[in-house]
Formats: sequence, structure tokens, C-alpha cells
Amino acid sequence: MCDFMNKDQLAFYKGQIERHIVELEERLNSQASQAIATDTNEMADEIDRASIEEARRLELNRIEHDKLHLRNLKGALRRISEGEFGYCESCGEQISLKRLQARPESRFCLECQSTKEFNDNHVFRRVA
Repeated sequence: MCDFMNKDQLAFYKGQIERHIVELEERLNSQASQAIATDTNEMADEIDRASIEEARRLELNRIEHDKLHLRNLKGALRRISEGEFGYCESCGEQISLKRLQARPESRFCLECQSTKEFNDNHVFRRVA
């Protein structure tokens, strides 16, 4: 169980995460039905069709982002139940409560997250 957080704090984060999950699931259901309903009108001219396709592409990107966020939130719930919530997956140190308040799905402390992002960007640039 999480040593540095009491039961009330864990319950707070669990409630916060569950609310985010409900909001995301509702938004995803709404986005999916809107994406299906969007139709490129055959009567529209080429510019209108291009605008409609771009809007659809952006909507699909938002859906993918929301799905990833949902998976991360569900992972945080799993970590709460397993007693691993609030600890960095890289170094094992405590993730600051301030960071968890802003992003309860955080898996890494700020330092490890920064290092990970730097390495990800550095590798990407080298490969690209």
C-alpha cells in the first residue's frame, strides 16, 4: 500500500480518476457517433470536401488521444488497487502530490518524466 499517502488521499485520487474516466467515456461515445454521422456531401465542392476531411482527421486524432488518456487513467486505478500508485515506475521514488493533483495518471516523477521525454525526442531526431 502507498506509504506516503493516507486512505483519504488515495480515495480523493481514486474519485478524481473515476470522474475523469466517466467524462472521457461519455466524450468518446459522443465523438464516435458524430464521426460516424459526418458525411462528405457529394454535392459539396472540392474545397468543402477537403475541409470536411480535415475536420474528420482532427476529430479522429482527438479520439485517439482520448483513448490513450483513458488507458492511462485506468492504469492509475489499477496502480491504486495494487498499492503502487504515486511511485515512479523508473526510479521508485514518490511522485509529488502536486504533480499527481495535476495529472493523477502520472507514472513517473518529474525528473524521470523529463529524462524520458528528452531521450524520446533525442532518439526520434536521430532516427528521423
